[in-house]
Formats: sequence, structure tokens, C-alpha cells
Amino acid sequence: MTHRTTRSHHHEVVVIGAGPAGLVAATQLAHHGLDVLVLDKRAEVSALPRAVGVTVRQMEIFRGWGLEEELRAGADEVDLALLQTRTVAEARDGIRVPINVPDLAQSSVVSPTAAARVPQDHLEQVLADHFARLTGRPVRRGAEVVGVSQDEGGVRLSVRGAGGHGSKAVEQISAAYVVAADGAHSPTREHLGIASAGVEGLMRGISVEFRAPLWPVLGPHRYALYSISHPDGAGVLIPSGGGTRWQFGVVLRPDDDVEALAHPEALAERIRLASGVPDLPVHLVRQSAFTADVKLSTAFSSGRVFLAGDAAHRVTPRGGNGLAMAVRGGLAIGWRLAWVLRGWAPAHFLDTYEAEVRPLMADDVARAADPQGHCHAVLTELLRDLGGRLQHAWVGPGAPGLSPVSTLDLVGDGLTLFVGDDDTAWRAAVARVDRGVPVDVVTLPRAPAHALGLHAGGGLLVRPDAVPVARWYRVSDVPGTVAELERAVDEVLDHRVTTMTGAA
Repeated sequence: MTHRTTRSHHHEVVVIGAGPAGLVAATQLAHHGLDVLVLDKRAEVSALPRAVGVTVRQMEIFRGWGLEEELRAGADEVDLALLQTRTVAEARDGIRVPINVPDLAQSSVVSPTAAARVPQDHLEQVLADHFARLTGRPVRRGAEVVGVSQDEGGVRLSVRGAGGHGSKAVEQISAAYVVAADGAHSPTREHLGIASAGVEGLMRGISVEFRAPLWPVLGPHRYALYSISHPDGAGVLIPSGGGTRWQFGVVLRPDDDVEALAHPEALAERIRLASGVPDLPVHLVRQSAFTADVKLSTAFSSGRVFLAGDAAHRVTPRGGNGLAMAVRGGLAIGWRLAWVLRGWAPAHFLDTYEAEVRPLMADDVARAADPQGHCHAVLTELLRDLGGRLQHAWVGPGAPGLSPVSTLDLVGDGLTLFVGDDDTAWRAAVARVDRGVPVDVVTLPRAPAHALGLHAGGGLLVRPDAVPVARWYRVSDVPGTVAELERAVDEVLDHRVTTMTGAA
């Protein structure tokens, strides 16, 4: 049977996949006012929590988009630690173990916000709604990409079901660029012939998503994770939002009978044993046995198509953080595409996506493959999450009724130059810089300027992802400053970082 083909529609960017990576990339592009279409083969947003947890850096990004309050509304208020306990009912006798998530007090030293236990389905819904508000175009669901071709002029997609309402017609959609964030088994990656390399069968387990009234059993002992040690109910228990949604994970031994352990009745009984409540009402939503792989795509792009999220890298729950990697990758390709499409950077600037991001993802993938990959101190995790980004300092109280302003809130879409109150020469120099990408000057009051190390005419140049790329400790004459600024911008576009010392 053949299905009719409808006419072609053109967009600046088509994003395939409405998971975290795809939605972050699409939102970043939409904030630039670009024509973006998001396709997702799922008919609706998943009602399953999957990953749970937004890191400090992720929340900084979402705070910048005005989404923090909405995200926190769907998060569990818990102690960001693990509780080791025999059963849920015995939580009062459990042992609190810090994990690699900084608490509010630790975060407040280095950030205007903090991590939160946000379920992934809530995150996706908030991002999808925000994207629709920005563009007037909701995610096109039930749309499956069945063909990909490209040339120097753009990318052509054959999309089944793009018309909605159960349509099986194949529509031709074209774009200048495509972001493929269509999952670990990415059909787009297969179409492009990009392989993945890594470790297969690293661990076996059973994952269960269920509903049960466990908060009343726990009382005040509310934590991000529970390590249950009951001999017949051992596993990891994770609250997943809403007060009754939970996930339970069991790591299998080589000789375990997977079929017997994954039987619904056996799982429900195991959860009751883990809870310590024999008559606990348990509603199983989904259960699956899995074999975890750790893989990295051999390339993150092919021509005008870029991989992001699980399509580019895959990690296990142990040691890796797939959600954090997805957000990082979506942001990285989003702002780069925006710069190119707005004429701020040449097309070859997109090569910096793979050159910069793939080594970072390779490190995360290697850590996920390490049996001790989850054992990292909070300070180490803070450095991984926030290392390399602009230092947070409070600038002012904000407008009446609004949150205080952080230096992170002042980072613009192009390049941002932070300077102290001696800004005359800097502003005169920036007015004469002509490199395509805009440079916005932000003059800081004395205290936040000193917090950023800006004294006596110093300057700090920052990318839109809050990564500092050049620092000057003093300013010279205007012509010399213009030359230094132009050199710094050129090196950003060529994926180099200027020397972080000296004068302009």
C-alpha cells in the first residue's frame, strides 16, 4: 500500500524529537525569533517520569527563560541525599548518605538557584508549552521521519503523519538545518550512516514505575533516593513527583531469573516488601527488563544534520547523567545554529559543536562505564556542573516584585562584555568592532565587578552559554582595545580561547 505525498514546507530548523535535548535546542532557537518546527513521533507527551532531577546549571538556564517557578511546582520537596534503610517503614532508623547533588546552602554560594527533583515528563511539558508560546506553533506530534536527504542547499525530510489527526500521508518538509534528538535508537542517525561505539551489556536490571501512597509511610523522612536493603525487596526507590509516583530499580545478578522477577505480581510483592507495608496498594504503570549500554556516536553531525541527546550519546543511570548531557548538548547546538542563521557567524562555525561538545560527552560516557563512576564528591560535581561558566554575583535587588538580578541573568544572545564602572574606553571600542556578532556591554557596580575580578578598567567577554572566553585586566587606548576585541571575537568564531591575562 502506498500513501500519498503532500507538498513541501520549508523552515530554518527542524528538530526531530521532543525530549529534553530537542526542546532545549528548539527553545534556544525560538528565543532568537527563528522559524523552528519540532517533530515527535509520540502522539503525546509521556506520562512517565523517567529521569528525575534538574542540576544547578540546568536550572540556571531555565531560570533565564522564566521557567523556574513552573518547574519547581512539579518537583518533590526532598532532602537531596540518599537514605539507606531496610524498608520504607523503617526510614527513621536509616542512614543519610550525601550524593553528588549540592543542597540549597551549598548552591547559594555559587548560583542564584539550586537543583530540584523535577520529573522528566514535567520538564518536557513545561518546555513544550514554552516553545508553543514563543512560536505560536506547538510540537507536531505523531510525526515520524521516514527519510532524510540533503545537499548544499538544505535538508529534506519525508515525514509520515505530520498532518495530524491520524494521517498516514507522507509530507515533504525541508530545512536549512536539522537537529536529530530522536533517541538512543535514532532512525536519523541510521539514515546518516553514523555508527555508535562503546560498551554493551554493562549492567542488567528491572525498572518499575508505579503508584503507591508512600509519603504517609515516610513521614518527614523525604529524600531524593532510597537504597532498600531488605533481602527480598532490595533495590533503589525514587520519588517521581505528585506524591504517589515512584520508580523502583533492581540490578540483576548473572544467575537471576529475569522472567520470574519481572512478573507483575512478583514486582508488586517486592515493592511491598521494600515498603515494609504488607497491604500497601501498588499500581504498576510500566515495568521493563533492560540491558544497559554505554555508547558515543562516532560523529555528532553529517552535513547539515546534527545529533543531540541520546542520539549522540547513551549512558547508564550509574555514574552518568543523561538528562544533564541532553540539556548541555541541546543548548550547545541551539545557540550556534542561531548565530549562523542570524548572520553572526559563518557556516563553518557549526564545526565547533562537535569539536567542543563531543570530548565533554566522551568524558561523561567513560565515567558512566566506570563501576565507581557514581562516587564523586559534591565539590567535584559542582565543578563539573558549573565549571567554566561565568561566576555568579548578585548585581541588584531587581525590580519590585521580581527576583534579584545575577550576573548570569545579564548574559545576552550574542557576546557580552562585563566591565567595571570605568567603561568609557570599552564602550567606545565596542562601537567600532565590526565582526557580525553583536557585543553588548554590561557595566557592573563595584561589588559584583570585584567579585568577577574586574578592577581598574578590566573586561570579561562571555559567550551566550555563559562561558568566559577572554579577560583583560586593564584597558589601553581605544584603537588598541578595538584590535584586542576583534581578535577575541575572531578566536571565538574559530573555536579558540584568548589568553586570560594582559591588557586590551
